[in-house]
Amino acid sequence: MNHAEEPPSHLLSNDHRELNVKFEEFQATPVSAAAQRRGRFERFATDLSRHIEVEERLLFPVFAEADPSRRALVDRMLDEHRRIEEVLRRIRLRLDEGLASTEDLEFELVNVLWAHNAREEDAVYPWFDTHLSDSDARAVHRELGEPEQNRHEP
Repeated sequence: MNHAEEPPSHLLSNDHRELNVKFEEFQATPVSAAAQRRGRFERFATDLSRHIEVEERLLFPVFAEADPSRRALVDRMLDEHRRIEEVLRRIRLRLDEGLASTEDLEFELVNVLWAHNAREEDAVYPWFDTHLSDSDARAVHRELGEPEQNRHEP
């Protein structure tokens, strides 16, 4: 990998931290500010879905193909992605219906997401720094490393 750029593990972990901040901003928004709360949730959910898509398309296949014994770990992470997406869908549905409380779903999301992120950062991301091809590393940088403001333009 070309080490002139930030290592993929740093970029991916930093994206986790940015997503955490966006989720905390959503949680801190008063229920009475429904439109603002919905906007913050959508920003978080969109960026989390983008992060998941990049992992599934660019990273997990390379990780599993390099060592077939990793398939079970990748399958577990893919299952967690589906669980995360399902909770996002349920939160979105409640927000669409104008229901004020999403606290139980937020708790469920945190339980899955934070453990999932820790597993990725400990067991998967460091491997990419030395094993990801230059072209794959550039693709990760292109898709996750673009400036924040460009991700939310129509």
